[in-house]
Amino acid sequence: MNRIIVATDYSAAGQNAMLYAAEAAATHNMELVLFHLHNISIHALNARLSVESMDSIFEKAKDNFEDSAYALSQTYGIKVIRHFASGDIYTELSLCAETWQADLLVMGMSDKSLEQQLMGNTTTKVIHRLKIPVLAVPENLHYSPVKNILYACDFDKDISEAFPEKLRDFASIFGAQIEIFTVESVLKKLQTNDVVTERKLSMDNGLAGISHYYKNVLSDNVVAAIKDEIDNTQADLLVMVPHKYGFWESVIHRSKTSIMASGNNIPLLSIPV
Repeated sequence: MNRIIVATDYSAAGQNAMLYAAEAAATHNMELVLFHLHNISIHALNARLSVESMDSIFEKAKDNFEDSAYALSQTYGIKVIRHFASGDIYTELSLCAETWQADLLVMGMSDKSLEQQLMGNTTTKVIHRLKIPVLAVPENLHYSPVKNILYACDFDKDISEAFPEKLRDFASIFGAQIEIFTVESVLKKLQTNDVVTERKLSMDNGLAGISHYYKNVLSDNVVAAIKDEIDNTQADLLVMVPHKYGFWESVIHRSKTSIMASGNNIPLLSIPV
């Protein structure tokens, strides 16, 4: 991993993610792409400000952005690439990732709220829309070395051949071990079958050279079981794969990835497949 993006809107969560990413980049000798999206507020548009006034607002925002990038570079001794954008956040983040060939996008997560539980927020929506791994960092969490990775795995769903290698690459960077954690329903415990065996073999092959082990628990509450395992193992990082639902399924189901991102006390790494 050579280059990571951090997206900040200068909120408390965004500022914390920026500092977290900068320290991670300094620790692991990576380049940092600082991304900021600036759109003229609806209040300014409604006020019908002159073109000159809007240009002035835009230039001031850009100057503040440049100051932030310079401060990060000087404080952490890292190369900071500036990416100042305007427009749709999903389009611009995708363009940023493609332009700079980044390996990871870091974003902040504000404290859990009822609104986030019901509707999600920008970070959880980015997780499901973009094709780049996303690291969601809780608002009040400071950077610390990652030694224990908890991968919440669902062997019922197909795992791409590329995924274990992506997971191995992250673990290798951190020098971490991986627990592959599965949850089965108490009412309908899955029997070991050829498909699960084959997927475990694929996982083992992809994680070759990385210390990893498997653990399975019985529970009807997947999210609660994952949270308990985080506490029991003192995991430093949770890894999940975002699975997409169709329209009607999305009405019924809340994405477990989104729930964990908005209510977690450790970083969540979402790796798309």
